[in-house]
Amino acid sequence: MSRPRPFSPLLVFALLALPALYAGCRARDSQAPDSPAQASAPAAAAPSPATAPPPAASPPGSTAPAPGGNQAVGQVPDGRMEGERPSDLPRDRPLRAAFLVVEGVSNTELMAPFDVFHHSAFHAKPQPGIEVFTVSPDGRPLRTFEGLQITPRYSFANAPEADILVIPSARGSMDRDLQNRAMIDWVRTAGERARYVLSLSDGTFVLAQAGLLEGRAATTFPDDYERFARTFPKVDLRINVNFVHSGKFLTSQGGARSYMAAMHLVDWLYGDEVAKKIAHGLLLPWPPRPGGPMQVIEPATEPAAAP
Repeated sequence: MSRPRPFSPLLVFALLALPALYAGCRARDSQAPDSPAQASAPAAAAPSPATAPPPAASPPGSTAPAPGGNQAVGQVPDGRMEGERPSDLPRDRPLRAAFLVVEGVSNTELMAPFDVFHHSAFHAKPQPGIEVFTVSPDGRPLRTFEGLQITPRYSFANAPEADILVIPSARGSMDRDLQNRAMIDWVRTAGERARYVLSLSDGTFVLAQAGLLEGRAATTFPDDYERFARTFPKVDLRINVNFVHSGKFLTSQGGARSYMAAMHLVDWLYGDEVAKKIAHGLLLPWPPRPGGPMQVIEPATEPAAAP
């Protein structure tokens, strides 16, 4: 009969060190940018105190980064979701959602809300849901930033009035497009007439340039917080949140989080059950879970009244 071998000193050391190693891995995982506990923008994307605009240039009520990470995901400064959904949606026609497309428009910011709204037509019955269409300045074919070719359905000259105006980000959203007088005028007019306006990522720059966000809470792409604050000091910039719903205006960080703002609006318009059905088809987590990656968190303060 063979005698049992004594434990190797290296094996004993490895067993004793395993709990500490596991704890260290868990700590690193909880700080990963893609962790559910940090579903919003990484803290490094927010303006640091050394680079942020001086107080005089900062919008009033801007939300500072949460200590230890970004926990806020969505903000609804103007009230709770429950009890404030619209009761006068048309029943004889779908809501019309116009998507502004220009040369260099971003694929994700265009298609995420396009998908969500389009699927409402299958699940909002007996209500007709949302009809989606694209609008460009001249109606001519264009290419997205990622290279897809799009033929817009309408131009500014013949686009129908929209119930929902959607402004995805584009290559020129922070510079060239802001100088396009015809486009900014169209956004201003269409936005004033629309029931709701949704901007994604740097599309918020276009919406602000049209003068529709002054005195309101809004957000944009995390890397561009500082530039937005300098350019539009009268907008109440909220940082480290995936989207902000202020009155009829919804603004989003963009990217994959564009789905969150679109799902929130569908839920607001048609209720939880319709939103759940759309989310099921798109494999999205809905409704928001407390502490989950799509949680809606209400701030304690409200934005200044719009002029």
